[in-house]
Amino acid sequence: MKFSLRFFARMAFLLFVLVLLALGVVLAWFTSWRSDKLAGLEAASEVAKTSAGAVEFVARGEGPAVLVFHGVPGGYDQAMLLGSGLLEAGFQIIAPSRPGYLRTPLATGLMPEQQADAMAALLETLGLPRVAVLASSGGAPAAIQFAVRHPKQVWALVLLSPVTKRFDPFGKGRGSEFGRIVLNRLTGDIGSWLAVEMAERDPRKMLSWTLETVNTDSATPTSAIIGSVLGDPAQREWFRSFFGTFAPLSPRESGARNDLIQIRALPELPLARLAVPTLLVQGTADACVPLAEVQAAAGKIPAATLLPVEGAGHLVELGPTAAEIQKAVAAFLNQHSGGQSPP
Repeated sequence: MKFSLRFFARMAFLLFVLVLLALGVVLAWFTSWRSDKLAGLEAASEVAKTSAGAVEFVARGEGPAVLVFHGVPGGYDQAMLLGSGLLEAGFQIIAPSRPGYLRTPLATGLMPEQQADAMAALLETLGLPRVAVLASSGGAPAAIQFAVRHPKQVWALVLLSPVTKRFDPFGKGRGSEFGRIVLNRLTGDIGSWLAVEMAERDPRKMLSWTLETVNTDSATPTSAIIGSVLGDPAQREWFRSFFGTFAPLSPRESGARNDLIQIRALPELPLARLAVPTLLVQGTADACVPLAEVQAAAGKIPAATLLPVEGAGHLVELGPTAAEIQKAVAAFLNQHSGGQSPP
């Protein structure tokens, strides 16, 4: 009996040591990944000193310039990803980190109006007189304010799955996945790292979870969307890269939390004052932003074109219709570019 107890005690101690060693290996792996990721993000961008404050950005390509407002959470890397198709179509992409994300301090602009002015200051610093604007999801309020407050600097506006009306992302109603994903499911840097690893190692499982989160039951069957994404190398890489723009979360968290607070208190947007051609692209099965709200927003914009995407969820960039949407956005911008180009 004494021998058995001693044996089990030794085995328990050995197991404890092995667990500690495994945790140490995982922690070292995570620490190395985080350090490399942050170094890579910093090396790939610039920080402009504008009249509104510091703004991190990346500029790529030649041709008519498109300023991209990323979603929640995000950063310049997500803005560049959102504009990647337009880059290939011959546009120049200006991809900033909105305030509170990566190296753009939150003090540069808390409210959508202030963020709009900060982006105008960035364009002034870069010497760009006019741009088109592309905005996704939670970046839409600042983009709309930019087009209203600085109309001479904008020649077209494209809104993808745009937030145009207040809701409570911390509650239990529609759109509450915004808050749950940012505050609970990513669970800091380690959680965002695990999400990136899962998207890389088991994209089918991660894609399924994502679609269940942001699509309604009326969406195109999950199996059809997954098959379309995983069967297309470009879409598969876009999906993996998209999760990479959430991580690490800590240098993006103040911006994400501020955005969620701004969305909860969002006043009525000045949609009727938009004086530029505007394209709104909205999935009919979006669980975060109902189609009816985007339809109502389009009805208030003088020169609006609404492109409803049948069966698509919040990520209209993914699925069987993704290529058609990209072509439609590029065609819309080409139609209204009027030979715009950087000086």
